[in-house]
Amino acid sequence: MSQRIPDRLDPWRYADLGKTVSGVFKLDALPRLCRCLSETEGEVHFDLRFERDSERRAVLTGSITADLVLECQRCLEAVSYPVEANVSLAFVEGIEQAGLLPEALDPCLVEDDRLVFKDLIEDELLLLLPQVAMHETGACPAALAAKGEDEPVETENRSDRNPFAVLADLKRDKE
Repeated sequence: MSQRIPDRLDPWRYADLGKTVSGVFKLDALPRLCRCLSETEGEVHFDLRFERDSERRAVLTGSITADLVLECQRCLEAVSYPVEANVSLAFVEGIEQAGLLPEALDPCLVEDDRLVFKDLIEDELLLLLPQVAMHETGACPAALAAKGEDEPVETENRSDRNPFAVLADLKRDKE
């Protein structure tokens, strides 16, 4: 399934040839992503097609999937986070070209007519990471432990009172 992917490739040439690139990368081969992960074991699977669209733009479509292990920010334990990116990119050489793309296509800036393929895969995965990783509601060990603790003693609920009522009470006490 995996084929030899060059480190740097010409996306316009690949699009002209209609190349399909499928394969697997080890997660530990993606250093920027690894800094965000709790565990770096695992693989990234990708199935991508380079082609020309109806406007003759060089585009990349397909999918990237991985099962990432992040650190839950509630309990600091590992949490599995499966991701699947549906890729729909157009290769551009500058900001002006990027501004002309339809909303369905995301721009991918290519410098020096070459693209570092692993960086593209890594960028797509980084965009899928949650802002705050957490277990599903009710599945977090920290949340379950908190439910098991004794209920706190109820205090008077003042949330429905006017916050300035306390000041009024103090004023009345002085009179």
